[in-house]
Amino acid sequence: MKVILLCPEHVFASALTGVIDILNVANKVAGKAVFCWQTVALSGQKSVMSSQGLEFVCHAEFSALADADVVIWLGSHFSSEPLLWQQCQQVKAQLNKHGIEFHPATYQLAGCCGTAFLATAGLLDQKQFTCSWWLTPFFTRYFPVLKPNSQKVTEQSGMVYTAGAAHSYLHLMLRFITDVLGSEVAKTIAAWLAIPNEQASQNEFVQLSGFLQHRDAQLLKAQYHISDNLDVSHSLQSLAKHACMSERTLIRRFKQHTSMTPFEYVRLARLVRTKQLLHSTNMSVEQIANQVGYQDSQALAKQYKKHYNQSLNRVRGS
Repeated sequence: MKVILLCPEHVFASALTGVIDILNVANKVAGKAVFCWQTVALSGQKSVMSSQGLEFVCHAEFSALADADVVIWLGSHFSSEPLLWQQCQQVKAQLNKHGIEFHPATYQLAGCCGTAFLATAGLLDQKQFTCSWWLTPFFTRYFPVLKPNSQKVTEQSGMVYTAGAAHSYLHLMLRFITDVLGSEVAKTIAAWLAIPNEQASQNEFVQLSGFLQHRDAQLLKAQYHISDNLDVSHSLQSLAKHACMSERTLIRRFKQHTSMTPFEYVRLARLVRTKQLLHSTNMSVEQIANQVGYQDSQALAKQYKKHYNQSLNRVRGS
C-alpha cells in the first residue's frame, strides 16, 4: 500500500516519526512490505520544518496524493485559529493547483490539526469524526455544518479515520492496522512498542485553559468569574450582567468560543476543579462538593462518573 504522509509546516516531529515507526513495525510483524511511504510537504517545498526546529526532507511532490492508497494528514503545532485557517487555505490551494480528486477507496487518516485539513478537503462531509478537544470551537467557527464528537479519542467512518491531539496518532494507526491487517497484528505492534490501551474518552485531558485562547474580553471576564466563584449558584442573568452583555449574546458568544452553553461551561469548570482537588488535596468528597458548588456530594459523584467514566471513591481510593 502506498502511504503519503502529508506534513504541514511546524509538523509534530514525534507524530511524523512515530507513524513511520508503526508502519515499519507493521511490515516486520506481517513478514512482508505491506506499506511503503513517502513524505510530502503541504507547502509543496522539498522539506518541512518541525515544531521543534528539525528539518525533514520530503520525498515526493504534492501530486503524489492522487494515486496514494493511504493519506495521513499529520498535525502541526497549534498557535492560533487564524494561523490554522491559513494552513487550511493552503490545503485548498494545493488541491486545486494539482487537481487532486481522491478515489473513494483511498484511506484518509488524520489527527490533531490534520482533522481541519481533512475538513477543508471536504473529506469529513457527512462523516462521523473526532478532533482534538480544544479544536471544537475552531470547527464551530469555520466549519459550522460539521459536528465533531470530540469526546472520542479515535473515530472511523467509512475510509476516514480521525483522532484527537498529537499522540492520539498511536491509537489512530492501531485502529487502521486492525482493519487492514487484523487485530493480532495490531496487538503485537502495541506490545512491541508498549502502546497503552486507548482511553475511553478525551474528557480525561480537558483543561479550561484550552477555552481561554480567544480575544473576546467580555466573555473572558465571565469565564474567569466562573472559575473564581465555583461555589456560587450562577444564573444566566447574573453571568450576562457580569459580562456586560445580553443573555442571548452571552449564549451565542459561549457557543462561538467554547462550543458550550454557559451552564455546560460552569459544569465543566466544576468537574475540572474537582479532579484537581481529588489529586492534590486530602479534602473529603463532601468538602470538595461544597467548594465547587454542589450542595449534594452524590450529585457531584454522578456528574463526575458521567464525564470521566470513573467514580469519585475510586479516584480518592487510589
